[in-house]
Amino acid sequence: MMPVDYLFRLDADSQIGTGHLMRCLAIADTLSAQGGRCGFLCRPLSPALQSLLSSHVYLPIKDDTEALSRLSELKPQWLIVDHYGLDIRFEQAAATQVPRILVLDDLADRHHQATLLLDQGPLRQETEYRPLINADCRLLLGSDYALLRPIYRQLRKTHCHEFRRGLIGFGGADPAHACLQTLHTLIDAELIHHYQWTLLAGAANPDYTQLHALIARQQLPVTLLQHSDDVAQLLASHDFAIGAAGGMTWERCCIGIPTVSVPIADNQQFNDAVIAHYQLGERLSLRELADPARLHAALDALRQEADTYRQRGQALLDGLGLERLATLLRSIS
Repeated sequence: MMPVDYLFRLDADSQIGTGHLMRCLAIADTLSAQGGRCGFLCRPLSPALQSLLSSHVYLPIKDDTEALSRLSELKPQWLIVDHYGLDIRFEQAAATQVPRILVLDDLADRHHQATLLLDQGPLRQETEYRPLINADCRLLLGSDYALLRPIYRQLRKTHCHEFRRGLIGFGGADPAHACLQTLHTLIDAELIHHYQWTLLAGAANPDYTQLHALIARQQLPVTLLQHSDDVAQLLASHDFAIGAAGGMTWERCCIGIPTVSVPIADNQQFNDAVIAHYQLGERLSLRELADPARLHAALDALRQEADTYRQRGQALLDGLGLERLATLLRSIS
């Protein structure tokens, strides 16, 4: 088996979501463009998700015992772990096989052994991680390390002068069924015909058939997409968004898309706190998303403060985090 320079350990499915895969893919594509060979150790992925890894080595595994056995075969210079289910036990075992480990995390809730640990959350403090890591682990914290492809910086908006085109998106899996809920609430609030909508359902969305049927049956002004090959361009072509408080939060901030954010999973509560602290947009809970009056009020406020929200988001995210990380990985190798 051909050795790789960078080996990623993550999983992605309809329950876990696709956020870990997408941010690792951004790292891998950057490293590959600079001559690095990248591989992905994952439990079996759907065909749609496998296709995203066509430029890299995809190695399906049945468990982490098999993952550890693959390390000696592949001989990576870096193991990059992005998985809430893995901690110091896996990393200590892996450290006997690989010289360097990068951990991607945003929970700060378990112990790690790593060369580098990256958490792109803007409010994260070193004191939250230091008791959880080995003494010589270097911490990469905050929005300076937000893992955004260069295109997001290139497409930054300079003003928000229109409020017509809305993008709905809750990640690649949407286990909370928020896309379907958003459509129903927009219909009930009589807002669905006030704007031009695009709904990015995600490759693993369990409600895609229902979404398609609802849009067709009621002849809604909604363009339904299951996947986009260019999410950055899709974001830039819209004036505002309704979406999850996940990894796409930073993509929307960098481009300058005012957003009604909705945390749909426990691990998105930290991002929700960041949005509140920096006043980056409007915020709703899942329960509030189902309330037509609350969604109506949130969109009204978003429209009034659109350019202010754009400026705040762009001040926080410069879009150079991925470049910083790639430079650091190469310098340590």
